[in-house]
Amino acid sequence: MHDEPSSATSMPRRPLVPGPIIALAWLLFSGFMVLLVFAQNLSAGTPTHWGETLGGRLLHGLLWGLLTPVVFGLATRFDLMEPRRRLANLLVHAAASYGLTLVYRLAYAGLMTLFGALPGGFSLAKALANANTWVPIYWMLLCMAYAVQYRERFRQGQVQAAQLETQLVQAQLQALKMQLQPHFLFNSLNAVSALMGTDVKAARRMLAQLSQFLRLVLDGSDTQEVTLAQELHLTRLYLEIEQTRFPDRLAVAYHIAPGTEAAILPALLLQPVVENAVRHGLAPQAGVGELAISARQQADRLIVQVQDNGRGTTDTAVRGIGLRNLESRLATRYGTDYAAHVETAPGQGYCLHLSLPFHTASQAPLAA
Repeated sequence: MHDEPSSATSMPRRPLVPGPIIALAWLLFSGFMVLLVFAQNLSAGTPTHWGETLGGRLLHGLLWGLLTPVVFGLATRFDLMEPRRRLANLLVHAAASYGLTLVYRLAYAGLMTLFGALPGGFSLAKALANANTWVPIYWMLLCMAYAVQYRERFRQGQVQAAQLETQLVQAQLQALKMQLQPHFLFNSLNAVSALMGTDVKAARRMLAQLSQFLRLVLDGSDTQEVTLAQELHLTRLYLEIEQTRFPDRLAVAYHIAPGTEAAILPALLLQPVVENAVRHGLAPQAGVGELAISARQQADRLIVQVQDNGRGTTDTAVRGIGLRNLESRLATRYGTDYAAHVETAPGQGYCLHLSLPFHTASQAPLAA
């Protein structure tokens, strides 16, 4: 890819639940508890102490309303859905469940004593002893946080799936447009015409390659993701056509580590990158153009590089659109969990570095 790097920007994280909704929920819960206590006292024939009942239940709701965003924040920060840190995060939540309920009990007892609504006055021992009874509230809020997270991820997955489908169609139309424009199709057919007078077998081979290439692009119109092996097959076909046109001017090397060809990546990701390298980096220069495509797995990442020995550039305005389109597709699929970086300078060629999450068809994750 002959583009200068542009940094992917991440949107600020929204709260799981807006503050007004949390406040309203706890207010309704407090009102329900007041009515429940009143109904129980009425049924038992005992008087209702409104100061303790109304003030106490409202204070319950106020304190837990203040603690709810803290619990939701801990749910996000120490995610129990993350397999590699699940045990450590579970221990954090176990400690937090007791710590926050202890804070709640001390604040409740202190404020009720301050307003003279706590029978018997403040007792630290009693506040500590009763803290455990409120621990389930923390875990209930934690479960609610993950329910909201799951719903949001599911909704985002549906939106991203629709965006991916739209982007895929656009990418395929753009790919077909690029191939059917004179710079590729006309030059290929012109090369076939020239070869017919000197090498009929080479001309037939080039026509077959061109036909297979266009068929693959058309047949993949409904495919959002492919394996690295499938993407490399399409890329090889394109490069074989270019090598037939320039048999002594284009050398291609593949360095594909074992096990990486099963990796999943967005369809039509590499072919436009390689075409850009041939058109803008290698074709204008004299001598042999060298193009190297490599892929390897590094921990849970797929590392892909496309490098050429072309002219290089410092012109970000001319080359910026291609990388922005690439990053737009990657951001839609992976969120911020990717990296795209170009190294280039005049006379030093181009090298595109991609870092993507490594997964196979059997490990396909929920859209980020």
